[in-house]
Amino acid sequence: MGSRRNSLVSIAVASERVPSRLGSGVAYVLLALMVYLELRSAGGVPSVPVYYLLPISLLAWFGGMQSAALGAAAAFVVTLAPTLWRGTQAGGSATVILARLLTFAAGALVARGLRTAKLMLDFIYRGPAWRAAQNPRRIGSHLLVVPVLQADVRGERTGFGPDLIPLYIQPGMAFGTSSHPTTRMCLELLEHYMRPGVTVLDVGCGTGILAIAAAKMGAAHVHAIDIDPAAVQVARTNMVHNQVSDKVTVRDGSLDVVYSEDLRRASDIPDGSTPTRPPLARSKFDLILANLLAVVVKDLIQTGISELLGREGVLIVSGIRSGEFKSIQTEFLRSGLRLDQSLEKDGWCALAARRD
Repeated sequence: MGSRRNSLVSIAVASERVPSRLGSGVAYVLLALMVYLELRSAGGVPSVPVYYLLPISLLAWFGGMQSAALGAAAAFVVTLAPTLWRGTQAGGSATVILARLLTFAAGALVARGLRTAKLMLDFIYRGPAWRAAQNPRRIGSHLLVVPVLQADVRGERTGFGPDLIPLYIQPGMAFGTSSHPTTRMCLELLEHYMRPGVTVLDVGCGTGILAIAAAKMGAAHVHAIDIDPAAVQVARTNMVHNQVSDKVTVRDGSLDVVYSEDLRRASDIPDGSTPTRPPLARSKFDLILANLLAVVVKDLIQTGISELLGREGVLIVSGIRSGEFKSIQTEFLRSGLRLDQSLEKDGWCALAARRD
């Protein structure tokens, strides 16, 4: 997976280094050359000119679908005009026209797919579309989310002001860049409940943005977990960007990772000593963060995530539609939690609950 991702990054970088006008110009020259050679090859013209797919694809990649459509239409008209003018031969002009029309239709589909891939590649791998959409975003009173290219980071940068805490996030393929209201609301609630020296659990950490914020605001230690190995890799990279790797532990897995860690610690007891807690005793966290989906949040509550909260602990959950607010509140009550605060933006909710 890593090699495939590196290949995509290389394609994105190489594509960005070629100016769009230059790429489109080369494609137009190839298209014109193919039309010219075809017109010059009397009688030897194939009905299915697959060679046009190359310049049409290049036009879609560098110039967009409009350029690709205009180029394909021009090639279709110019190459078919002599055939229509001279009349039909053995196969008939209708067969030639139909075959060519189907070829250029296939070319249009290929061009559309490539254009979509180009836009996605630009956005995901920090191309021009990504940079146009991402700017430093102020959240809450002191947090500033700074999207970065991998090459941009050389340790922490300054210049944002002494009252701001910069969170350098390289999005990669994971969720959590503050562009979605659920992440922003989680950060706002985290800032409200955060106290120096607390222990934090981030369930479904994604890019690790919440864990990084907690570490930079003074958490003693943060445990971040995610079931997606790609997200874990991105999160670990972001920890390095923010120089908090010593305060944040990122693991691949779900709550079973927390429970198994407890089991290992509980079983690591010298011979002849008396254990101070049962083998399955669970850690207690001052803050638990879960920016997921309502169905996953419900499952976490039903399976006892509240038992991981300390005496004064706070559970912050998000990824909840406004219409799902009541159902989550009901799950809180069933698990001995009481709603302490809620935020709502753009049809999404974030909730903070304490143990009753």
